[in-house]
Amino acid sequence: MYQASQIAKKVTSFRAWLTSAGAEVLEPTNEWEMVRFRSGGETSIIYRNAAGGVKYTGAADAAYKAFAGNKPWRALPATQRKRSSPMIRAIRKRDGDLCFFCHEVVSEETESAEHLVSVTHGGPNHISNMFLAHKVCNAKAGHLSAPEKVKLSIKVALKRKIT
Repeated sequence: MYQASQIAKKVTSFRAWLTSAGAEVLEPTNEWEMVRFRSGGETSIIYRNAAGGVKYTGAADAAYKAFAGNKPWRALPATQRKRSSPMIRAIRKRDGDLCFFCHEVVSEETESAEHLVSVTHGGPNHISNMFLAHKVCNAKAGHLSAPEKVKLSIKVALKRKIT
């Protein structure tokens, strides 16, 4: 097992290695994340803790071991989602076809289900915590908190009403 100090010394080269292996390197979202990346539609993270230890999620452990051991590793391609999943159909039935963020109609090609409280922040993966959003709007919102998402939605709604 690696210590946070060992990984910290190699973070830049590890990120470059991940990119060359086909992973999408993402910006950390808090002070405890050392590396965050997406592979196969899954986000993987290497966290450090106050004691200098490390915790891995998703493919992070396998990727770092391959990197440190100079072994081959390839990021999995993003999985294709089925169009209009039952969850999204249920959200559309409940809320209509407008994006929560920009209040424009969402087509099947651009649809995504956004969590009001992200799963990483303890939100449930349940329809009561989800709403319809364009993939682009969803990506722009990133990891905003629930109040920040609501403020963004209200700001856009008020702006649309004024103009």
